[in-house]
This record gives sequence, structure tokens and C-alpha cells, in this order.
Amino acid sequence: MKSSANPAIVTRGSAVKRRLTAALCCALAFAGALWAQPPRAAVVPVVRPEILRVAGHDPAAFTQGLAFADTVLYESTGLVGRSSLRRVDPATGRVLASVPVPDVFAEGIAVFGGELVQLTWQNGFALRYEFPSLRAKPAMYRYAGEGWGLASDSAGFIMSNGSDTLYFRDGGFGVTRALPVTYYGRPLAQLNELEYARGHVYANVWYRNFIAEISAADGKVRRVIDCAELVGIEKPASGENVLNGIAYCERKDEWYLTGKNWKNMFVVKIPK
Repeated sequence: MKSSANPAIVTRGSAVKRRLTAALCCALAFAGALWAQPPRAAVVPVVRPEILRVAGHDPAAFTQGLAFADTVLYESTGLVGRSSLRRVDPATGRVLASVPVPDVFAEGIAVFGGELVQLTWQNGFALRYEFPSLRAKPAMYRYAGEGWGLASDSAGFIMSNGSDTLYFRDGGFGVTRALPVTYYGRPLAQLNELEYARGHVYANVWYRNFIAEISAADGKVRRVIDCAELVGIEKPASGENVLNGIAYCERKDEWYLTGKNWKNMFVVKIPK
């Protein structure tokens, strides 16, 4: 999600961002400002990505998801009438090909089992494409509720719906496991764009300038990836232009991070 017309949601999101900005003076204060920590709680480490280089990014792209496969970056953009599925040159950010996705608000994407799957926000179905041709398949995957973020591991897909729960799905998109996500023992809601790497799930959280590194085993946030520097360099033109977009290149151990309508895509290292 999303471009929200609900003032209450926008107000809550803006308040969260102000609290985060005020707390960035030190790592522990940043973590503590998000939620009150239970006494003697183990401290969740906060790390910052190292910027390796900055590539371009189409500022007209309302980024909903990124995926890296076969040396190429794939991007899903949203908004009804503007949604698309794109191949992007990871070195320059140049759009190599674009498939329009009319009549839906497209969301996260992932590659698994010889196909690329693209969620829709409120239509209750996921679009399927042959990979790497991106030729649309006639059959769709159906699901209940909203679609936000999508990633894949060796067994299938991992999906978010804006709640505090991740849904693990098999190759036919059937739910195999629901994993509640917690930060200092409390639910971490509004999980958005996802990536799976290094045995963890990495999640954008809507309206927040960090990425949560989540254990795929127990759902606990193991680390916080503080992306405030990236947001500061980008200087988003609107409060809706939030950090959103995570892709991992395993071969180079590099991450691609961007946001909605950002002009920059950051290639970074995230400490192991």
C-alpha cells in the first residue's frame, strides 16, 4: 500500500515518521522510540546500509515491489491506470521493458518455479507470467484479503497483507504457514514489500524509514536496518513517497533499495 485518501491513516503515518526522525540520534534511542521495551529485553541491533553507488530510478514509478533474478531487476508499480511490470537495468535504473497492468492496483512480485507472480492490492488475485518472457498466463492465483508484499524462498512464496502476519505459500499459492511478526514482543503491523535472503525475511513497514530483518523461524525482528540516510538523500517530494522496494543480488551480496516515486535507487551493503 498505497496512496491513502484516509486522513487518519496519513496522520498516524506522519506521526510515526516524526517520532522516528527525532529518535535517530543514537541506535538504541531509535529502537526504543518505536515501542516501549519490556524490562531486560534483549536489545535488537540497529545497523545502517553502506551505500555503494546510486542508480537512477523512474520518478513516475509508484514502486510496489522489486525482485532480482538472472542479473536483471524486476519492478512492480502501482496505482490503478498506472500499474506495470518492468524489467530494469540494475546498473543504471533504465527501464528495459514495461508491461502495462490495467484496471488493477498492482503490488509485490516474486519469481518462483519458472514464473513471476504479481499481487494486486484489493482484487483478490495474483497475476502470473512466464519467466523470463513475462508472457501473461491465463490462470490466476486467488487469495482472501489484500495483497501487499511478496517474496520467495526455496519452498514457495511469502506474502504480506498489511497486517503483522506473514503467510508462507506453496508453489500453487496455498497457505502452508502463518507467521506473526513481533518487535520487542509486540506485533509489528503494516508489513509491506518483502525480500527473502540469508534465511531471513526483510520487510518494509509502511510509513517507516527502516527495514525489519525477521526470523523466518519464529517471526521475531532480529535487526533493524536504519535507512534514514537514504531518505535524507532522496528528500521525497511527498509524505506518500515512502521507502518501498527491496531486492537482493546474492552473487554480489548487494541490495537494491528505493521508494515510491523516488528518483534514486540505492545499491547498498547490509552488514551480515
